Amino acid sequence: MALIADFLTKSEDDTHDVGQKIARHLSFPDCVYLRGEMGAGKTTLCKSLIHAFGYTGEVTSPTYNLVQEYPVANGVIYHMDLYRLDDPEELEFLAIDDLWSQSSIFLIEWPQRAGSGLIPATKSISLEHIGSDQRVIRVLDSDSTQF
Repeated sequence: MALIADFLTKSEDDTHDVGQKIARHLSFPDCVYLRGEMGAGKTTLCKSLIHAFGYTGEVTSPTYNLVQEYPVANGVIYHMDLYRLDDPEELEFLAIDDLWSQSSIFLIEWPQRAGSGLIPATKSISLEHIGSDQRVIRVLDSDSTQF
């Protein structure tokens, strides 16, 4: 993976703006892994990405049902939160392979919980707190396309 960009955010609005920028560089199909500690802003960033694709409804955290589906103009965005997986074998019950297509974007929080059972990432995003209200959002890509 090659570094695309680092963003410094100081508020939820900043995170939203970063999501809008990142979304311009996502396309169908893309599989995006999101990593960061609890409360780092992964779900907030995903909400922004989904809205940037034109989804106008409420975007909720998939923490309890693990996968949320958002139909958009060119396909479907699947937002997944794998934090609650106890064993990577549980991934089989989600039938993620059946959801993957040329018109899918996967946004996967906590991908490390799935072991090796996931579709390889085309992009990876890490969120790291660096102060009480600041975080760095780092975007990596499987190619070297720059923002």
